[in-house]
Amino acid sequence: MRTRCQAVFLDAAGVIVLPDRDLVAGALAAVGVDVDPSSVARAHYLAVRQLDHEPQMREASEPYFRALCSTLEVPDERRSFAIQALAHLGDRRLSGRILWSEPAPGASRAMAALERAGIAVVIVTNSDGHAAENLRDAGICQTGAGPGVSVTEVVDSALVGAAKPDPAIFRFALRRAAAKPGSVVHVGDMLSADIEGAQAAGIPPLHLDPTRACRARGHRHLRSLNGIWRHVAPLIPPRGPDTVAGGAPSPRPAVLGASRARPRLVAGHRS
Repeated sequence: MRTRCQAVFLDAAGVIVLPDRDLVAGALAAVGVDVDPSSVARAHYLAVRQLDHEPQMREASEPYFRALCSTLEVPDERRSFAIQALAHLGDRRLSGRILWSEPAPGASRAMAALERAGIAVVIVTNSDGHAAENLRDAGICQTGAGPGVSVTEVVDSALVGAAKPDPAIFRFALRRAAAKPGSVVHVGDMLSADIEGAQAAGIPPLHLDPTRACRARGHRHLRSLNGIWRHVAPLIPPRGPDTVAGGAPSPRPAVLGASRARPRLVAGHRS
């Protein structure tokens, strides 16, 4: 069953953007750890799953980078150096780089299609106050005109004063979108932050799980944002030559920000 949506809320990390594989591999190589850059995306989703299933790890320092080093199989004797290297990379003020700058598969096309269909796209992310700036500079998305896809709003936990799974951040996003919980879905990759937080706010969650590892039946799943139209439809179906059955916009060949080419210019894991 598809939800008639006025807005779609999207997590940032893991949903619309991934850690840049080459930056991760380069940072680890500098401390004597070799990883295959092509393994970074899958390692991210496995790291998120590990954090979901090991609450004690979420309480440690640099929890995401600890989990990522685990799923990248960084040798124990190099792990502390690897965590420090990734934490340095993740702070743009120190490294001058944007770690979260690799477009997630299908994200740019999906965001643009949602906005064309009259569905507001709101990014809801646990971040450090610089999410909008980093997403814009990485060419992923921004409010208004810019190098990436134009979205309605970027909601950053550090600026709101509440972080997922606190439902307060979702209530803030609802106010910004002028929407009610029943006319919104939230897409996220982390059970403990995105799914539980959205449910606490009364918003139907969609669990983005490319590895198909989650067997929970209490929420819906999708493998990438390419599959978003199986779960949502415009609140008021648009009419015109750019729509197909069910109110979804017909695909367009090019969307700003969809290219694999991206700036080498980022932050630790933010949900």
